[in-house]
Amino acid sequence: MAEEIQELEPVIISAPLHKKAAETVHPVNILAGDDLAQKQATTIGETLKGELGIHSMSFGSNVGQPVIRGQTGPRVQVLQNGLSSLDLSGTSPDHANSTEALLAERIEVLRGPASLLYGSGAIGGIVNVIDNRIPMYVPESAELAFEQRYNSVSDQWSSVLKHDGGLDNFAWHIDGFYRTSDDYHVPVDSNGLGYVPNTDAESWSGTVGASWIDNWGMLGFSVNYLDNNYGVPPVDELVRIDLKQTRYDAKAEFYEPFSWVETLKLRFGYNDYQHVELEDGITVGTQFDNQGIEGRAELVHKQLGFIDHGAFGFQAISKDQVATGVEAFVPPSETANYAVFMVEDIHAGNLAYEFGLRVEHQQIDAEGFARKQHTPVSASLSTLWTATDNIFTSLAFTFSQRAPDVPELFADGVHFAAQSYELGDENLQVETSYNLELSFSAEYEWFSTELNLFHNWSDNYILQENTGYWFDLDNENFVAVCNADEDCLPVYQAKQNNARFYGYEAELGIPLWEGVENQFELTLFSDFVRGELVAGGNVPRMPPLRYGFQFDYFGYDAFSAGLRLTRAEAQKHVGENETPTPGYILLAANVSYNVQLAEKYDLLVFVKGNNLLNETIRNSTSFLKDYAPEPGRGVELGLRMSF
Repeated sequence: MAEEIQELEPVIISAPLHKKAAETVHPVNILAGDDLAQKQATTIGETLKGELGIHSMSFGSNVGQPVIRGQTGPRVQVLQNGLSSLDLSGTSPDHANSTEALLAERIEVLRGPASLLYGSGAIGGIVNVIDNRIPMYVPESAELAFEQRYNSVSDQWSSVLKHDGGLDNFAWHIDGFYRTSDDYHVPVDSNGLGYVPNTDAESWSGTVGASWIDNWGMLGFSVNYLDNNYGVPPVDELVRIDLKQTRYDAKAEFYEPFSWVETLKLRFGYNDYQHVELEDGITVGTQFDNQGIEGRAELVHKQLGFIDHGAFGFQAISKDQVATGVEAFVPPSETANYAVFMVEDIHAGNLAYEFGLRVEHQQIDAEGFARKQHTPVSASLSTLWTATDNIFTSLAFTFSQRAPDVPELFADGVHFAAQSYELGDENLQVETSYNLELSFSAEYEWFSTELNLFHNWSDNYILQENTGYWFDLDNENFVAVCNADEDCLPVYQAKQNNARFYGYEAELGIPLWEGVENQFELTLFSDFVRGELVAGGNVPRMPPLRYGFQFDYFGYDAFSAGLRLTRAEAQKHVGENETPTPGYILLAANVSYNVQLAEKYDLLVFVKGNNLLNETIRNSTSFLKDYAPEPGRGVELGLRMSF
């Protein structure tokens, strides 16, 4: 049984049809193995920000939400082994994601029809962080891995320990990490200090999981605890966030329960989440409690009539969210979401068609407000043309709807951790998007290339717009001008506008030299997205045009090195009352050595240099770009031992 599971490693686990990357009709990013180990960072956004079309919406160094093609928050779903994170990271830019990148075995980013399996509103895509907390196979012998990292830019130390074992049909998994960091450094001329205050952090986590695995399928369970205390860069107030959660997951898979069924998958997750926003690092301003439950059943079937392969299922999510304290800016609420979904494949010669459908019903009961109900419907149709064994072209159309969430509907108050006064609108309607995408890829011994073109039209697009007004904290009223002697916060209002997004992602890989013991490769890359409001103006906080090159060397005995230079142009297409950001050059380098010390002892040693030119970088996707520049020059050292 173990060998069968391991053979699935090259395929996309997030897609129930388990396709290879070349067989998908949409772009996919997969990080795994040593490549993932060298890119893993404090946040999911920071880990993925070098991938095509992906940026990070930072809020200091301890929060980084992935931005895909200009979309973030609820439009990009971060999953934990195929289930929602069930935290509050998608509701506000200062809320850290509870999914830990350091513990990931692989990270997959999907767009297109497969994303309808997990949420209709994910027009940017899904990010599935996959670990082994619920084992899927029994290892032949006990496995232990230890990892230690140090990052000079914030004096950060990170330690990770993983253990997998098994006996007969029983398998178990244990993991944990500890991370501590000080305020991160920036160029002195960027803020006059040389560091960003209140960005230190301390976090730790532990996980235990077990499975019973047999020829008929598997049953598994895991429990995880996370404690994360971090500061956010101060604008007017010094705020820290103390986050704690206990998460329980259960999984069952049944192989071929019926002749026409390939796999029946059952998933269940419960998350008891809490975070406290501490003013001046001591006083409780707001406490968020969220109990989230998700259950899903997914059936992967074999050929049915003219449909070659497919999956359909049911998903239910319940969230009970309470914010308490004098600065609680959202009312207590209960959210229930029910969905049915399907994704099907049809093959005809060198053409493959894929279509997906998802129907949801969302109901929100917020204290003091009438019940809000929405029924978003989403569908996708795409085709893949395998012109030759080396050339693939795909065309896809996606219709997607998203229901507004609790903060967008009901927020009204000071949110100190986000350094803003937030206003919702209970009359918001369902957001509707129409996306057209053309993709081309080719791979030969002498070159490989990928090109993705996309255009998205959004009706009733929900955005947080800076109104230009301020909230005077001393007099507790709105003012048009904030004087130097006044303590004020900017006012953000949830609004709906018709918008459109268009852009591209391009990559060209060229082998420069390939010998018996070494290989040189050059990669050219670029991505771009433009967000416009149909009535005039720009969508706020959009990524800039990026382009650059990466030079890689793979040498004798698993030695490798790389140099990556990225040029980001100035972002002048800014939203209402938003400041432009200058362009910058980001230079990074890495060296790694992977060696087998003995029959079962593997050692990976790596060194990474980040922002080697010590550029002042203002992140155009960040709410705090004017106050908190990105980290300056830093070197990260890492060691991973597995046996």
